Amino acid sequence: MENVAVRAETQEGEHEATVVVTLEGSSWQVNIRADPSDWERLTSVSDTDWSRRRAVRLGSVEGSAVWWHLSDDVLHLNVGDGGPEASDLAFVVPLSALRDVRALVAAVDDDWG
Repeated sequence: MENVAVRAETQEGEHEATVVVTLEGSSWQVNIRADPSDWERLTSVSDTDWSRRRAVRLGSVEGSAVWWHLSDDVLHLNVGDGGPEASDLAFVVPLSALRDVRALVAAVDDDWG
């Protein structure tokens, strides 16, 4: 599985801030946007179980929901409003990306507020 670079930054919007997490492989990139408080649900991703169809809805990509879940010791990100099983786009990344996202979002949160 390829290495995935992870970045997180705060963007100020009209009404409030948004935290943007960028995951990037050698030939792709995805930007996931969520309110700072929504990123607290990252802790729930470790409790997901795809065999029981449990996923965490967290963030959006171009207005579509992002569903996070673990399966076979990798992180799956499914993008689509119909739920993880009916997603339009999916990314399978190393589990280490979840740890990186948690750490970077926490650092952004500390810097922001």
